[in-house]
Amino acid sequence: MNVKTLHKLSLIKTALSVECSNYLTLAAESSVPPNRIQSALNLYAAYCYLVGQGNYSELEVLNDSSSLNAHLQSLIGFVYSSDDITINQRYAYGNCFKIIFRYIAQDKHLTLDEVQLSNVKITEDTSSCLAQFRKINIDKSKADYLEGWQVVSKESKEYEVHLDALYVNFGEAFTNKVHLALKNYAFTLRSTSLALALKELEKLFVGISTVYNEKNGLTIETLLSRNHVQLFFHKVFKVLFARSQGAQNSPKSFHYRWGQIINHYTECFINTGVFAEPHKLFIVPVWKDPKDAAPTFSIGGNTTQSENVRWFANIPLKIKDEEAVSIIQQRVERDMAHIKHVCLLKFEELLEREDRNKAFQSTGLVKPLSGTLGYTQYINFVGADKLDNTVASFYAHGIVAKAGYRAFLGFRSNASQLNTELNLPTSLTLNVLLTLLVMEHPLITPSWLAKWDLFDVNGDMVGYKQVGNQHIAVSCKPRKGATNSQQEVVLNELSKSIVEFLIQHTRMSRAHLKQKGDVNWRKMILTATSTGAACPSCLNTTLHSATGFYYWLQDQALFDMSSDITLKDAKAISDIHTLRSIRRHRGFQIYLETRSMDAVAEALGHEKKDANLLTSYLPKPLMDYFNARWIRQFQNAILLEAMKDSVYRLDAVNMSAQDIEEFLDNHGISNIPEHFDHGFTQQATTDSESSESLEFDQLTYTISTSLLQLLMAIRIVVESSDDGESFLDIVAHWYQSAVFVLDTLSSGKHSADDYLMGMLDIASNNKLDTDSIKGALLC
Repeated sequence: MNVKTLHKLSLIKTALSVECSNYLTLAAESSVPPNRIQSALNLYAAYCYLVGQGNYSELEVLNDSSSLNAHLQSLIGFVYSSDDITINQRYAYGNCFKIIFRYIAQDKHLTLDEVQLSNVKITEDTSSCLAQFRKINIDKSKADYLEGWQVVSKESKEYEVHLDALYVNFGEAFTNKVHLALKNYAFTLRSTSLALALKELEKLFVGISTVYNEKNGLTIETLLSRNHVQLFFHKVFKVLFARSQGAQNSPKSFHYRWGQIINHYTECFINTGVFAEPHKLFIVPVWKDPKDAAPTFSIGGNTTQSENVRWFANIPLKIKDEEAVSIIQQRVERDMAHIKHVCLLKFEELLEREDRNKAFQSTGLVKPLSGTLGYTQYINFVGADKLDNTVASFYAHGIVAKAGYRAFLGFRSNASQLNTELNLPTSLTLNVLLTLLVMEHPLITPSWLAKWDLFDVNGDMVGYKQVGNQHIAVSCKPRKGATNSQQEVVLNELSKSIVEFLIQHTRMSRAHLKQKGDVNWRKMILTATSTGAACPSCLNTTLHSATGFYYWLQDQALFDMSSDITLKDAKAISDIHTLRSIRRHRGFQIYLETRSMDAVAEALGHEKKDANLLTSYLPKPLMDYFNARWIRQFQNAILLEAMKDSVYRLDAVNMSAQDIEEFLDNHGISNIPEHFDHGFTQQATTDSESSESLEFDQLTYTISTSLLQLLMAIRIVVESSDDGESFLDIVAHWYQSAVFVLDTLSSGKHSADDYLMGMLDIASNNKLDTDSIKGALLC
């Protein structure tokens, strides 16, 4: 049994009746620590699936003491029979089940016998439970299913591959066939490539299981045969694409991944003869971005949904766009100020503790590593009450100087406090320092930090140096290519102090790793405890694991009293925080402060753009927000104009009368404004520091069926009007647009575009009521 993957196995979820499952969940939630509940329930469901209901009755177990005891003992035997979990884990799970069953016994007024367990040995009671479980006749197919499916990479690293969907839908034999092919394929791949390949193929297997329909009389083997597989896979493609779009994922990324899926399937199954090559090539569409998409630029990666909500949510439509920009800027600056305030407080604490510990190294007494037993002067010599001696002893002896080192230093059971008092580099302290560093210099990326070497192979300091009056941090961004990868960051006073402290902060880690012969001693980013040191293998994971840092961001005692940050705000900020998010925030903040794409490009280390084009660009999240905002404003303006005499006018736009008045003043239907007249005048810096505005001679129409219907109605109304009728000034603009768009589509220039012609046909056959439209167009 593979405990780690039980939650992925769908068959165990039906091993219990709904009533029994709900009751056990209630029992677990009432008696077991929250972090153990789900894994314990999964393990119990696996046991019930394995032994089958022929070996027990839910009704008897919950109503008879003898059955309840036998069931618990057999269950404990099942847990202890699993070789893939340690004796400590078996003991923990066994205790969980004892607690749950004790709750059940009390609730059902039954008697439960005590079962003695141990975390260091197999007790007599445990042996009895094992013997009882082994008497049960186990179905080998079920046991194999609980083991899951594993493959091994070229470097002999084992990976889980999730084939549950295939097993449930197509049976054991077909799943074993796929598993064998995957095992052979895995041997040819390195670990990183294998992990990606398995992730993509698992999506394919889910898609195959979803699309397959046995009612058509074709088996899965037939559908994967030469004559059927291309059409079958195209159906899978459409289903997976629909799901991807429903999840609001990038369509471009999906099309790229589909190509990767087909490549992996071909290499794993077709080239090895497991399944047939399609009669026609697999359909792998190439995604093409719209030719005339609104020009935008990156502010450091795609924004998350949480960031979009934080920046753009609940901004009234009625206010002017310049006011909306101001609100967005205030939100970004407030959040960044809160993070910086908390990090600066913690940085000050680190500096103060470092000074204190330097003093302790001079004033404290060093405890000998041996020979202290029996000497009264060494009783309570170190510990929380004797920090001077503890610090002096640690810095004299170094990291992991002896077995039982924490107890030797007087902190047997409080490793976290010991790390704090020794001021060692941990995920907590690194979060503080690196967050401040990225805030000061957003061109620094997580990969830049991960590649940051303080020393080269010759032992020369290369990651931090002084050039003239400037202090520079040096690392590289591999994605920029071999010739451009090195990137230098000119430090300011704050970042210089951070880097110098970071070097001091990691000195013990560096000395320990160097002594061990570990080449990672040259790295800038290192962590340490009293019993070890390491270079984080994945910096983002290490930083994200620092739950204490996120508690600091929510600690009201650390709030800036002059700020209006609330606890709810702090929670949202804490949920969003990553180094990448900080970098995005800073890029966005710089744009809002300067309205300059050039300034953002420089701050993020992006290549410069043509200065003549800068006025066309907006940060992508801001452009997306205002596109949606302008659409909603236009819709409301049309509704308000069309329903100006209706009693349902307020309900239609969900505004008060006062809101409507302000909305119409700011956004009511009027003459078309100058292009991009929304408060985003790009500051294109020239040598003379003057700003140059550009004329726009193009207009892009986003065609939809509803727009074509409206344009047709406007054209009919205008062309059939009487000479005495007077239209709003804006109608002239829209009439010209209607003539241009409709005549262009009718000219045959776009006849090859089936989608566009289809919209035109639908609009032509479903025209709007021109009388209703006419009322909105007349003065």
